[in-house]
Amino acid sequence: MTLLMSFALSFLGSVATAKENVRAAQVPRVIAQDDDPEEMPIEESDNEAARLGHQKSESESAEEPEARSASDASDQPLSIDELKVDETTESFEFLEEGETIVSQSAQPFTNYYARSPRLYRQDARQYANFDALFLQRNNVNVARPIVVDSSATDVGLLTTREMTPSIGTGVRLLYGNYGPDDLGWEVGYVGIYGMYANPQIASVGGSLQAPGDLGSLPASGLNDASLADAMYSSSIQSAEVNVVSHTYDGGYNRSSKAPWQRCRGYDAGHVDWLAGFRWAGLEESAILGFTQPGASAANTYSANTSSNLFAAQLGVRGRLAGQRWALEGWMKPGIALTSLYQSQSFYNQLAPDDPFRTSRNTRQLGMGMIVDMNMSAIYRIDETWGLRVGYNLMWLTGVALAPDQWDFSGGGSSSTDGTGLLGTGNVFLGGANLGLEARW
Repeated sequence: MTLLMSFALSFLGSVATAKENVRAAQVPRVIAQDDDPEEMPIEESDNEAARLGHQKSESESAEEPEARSASDASDQPLSIDELKVDETTESFEFLEEGETIVSQSAQPFTNYYARSPRLYRQDARQYANFDALFLQRNNVNVARPIVVDSSATDVGLLTTREMTPSIGTGVRLLYGNYGPDDLGWEVGYVGIYGMYANPQIASVGGSLQAPGDLGSLPASGLNDASLADAMYSSSIQSAEVNVVSHTYDGGYNRSSKAPWQRCRGYDAGHVDWLAGFRWAGLEESAILGFTQPGASAANTYSANTSSNLFAAQLGVRGRLAGQRWALEGWMKPGIALTSLYQSQSFYNQLAPDDPFRTSRNTRQLGMGMIVDMNMSAIYRIDETWGLRVGYNLMWLTGVALAPDQWDFSGGGSSSTDGTGLLGTGNVFLGGANLGLEARW
């Protein structure tokens, strides 16, 4: 037992001594300020560590100017032209004109703009549009009967409201130049053709006639018919020239108050203020025919009109563009001086040289209005070309519509019947456009 206790005490003493040695090894040697490090004894292992440390210090001293130069360079402001964008890591911001940035440590980020180069010339100086138009027409004319039955002359079998033309097809051309100072010009043309209507009505008993006193007079030839039809055709042309004040929004801007400019993928936008002159011409023809039983041709009453509108117009056009799509719209109203003309004639197939009423015509000045509106979406094929599709509204007021000029009074050639001119008609058109644009 005594031997065992002696062994335990000896073991505990050895453990305590080992702990003291470890603690001493972990305490760094402290050198007083008055001590000379070179005179202190250094063990061989310490000599090796000192030698390696000295070499390392010399290496760090040699590299220090380079590191300091790189550090100084990294703290210098970089212009936007000097900025390098990494495809996978980057840390730049979009800057206002004249601003600089200080480089920052790279952070993982996907740069949409670096990966998706612009396909669109942000602020083009010239532009051209070519659109095919498909417009449905709606007349605002005098609602009245044009064909009645002899047994009930107060009931219209055919009225002017049934003479609604079919969809007209046409073209729109536009070319403009913003100029070097954002004050430019543009010229445009619109043509709409093929607006045609031909309502008909038949009677087995041959009792169809024109309304009013005109239909009750056998000499007019517009009575006792088995077939009545009304042919109506018209076309519209317009030309304009405008001064354009162009305002460009600067494109994408994270600090903009406009929410669309802060959207990722936004490319550019602008507003154009327009002021100029516009002409519009409406040409119409209406023929009312009555074919009597056994006759080879119809007896007709024809009216032709021409309306010319000369307008001073103001307008605005706006455009917002993304990387692939753009949205554009305009509104151009104009107050117009109108020059109206109407002519009319009768034809009787039984007496072609002796019409019931001789030909006559009238001219008149008035006031009207032209309104042109459009909203189009554009798919940009490349930097220059785009595919356009949209919807249009066009409104002409103060015009002479051919069906409104028929005068069913009973006066013949010696009367003034048929010499008046009604210039209060309106033409409203709406429909689609499909075409191309170029911006360069």
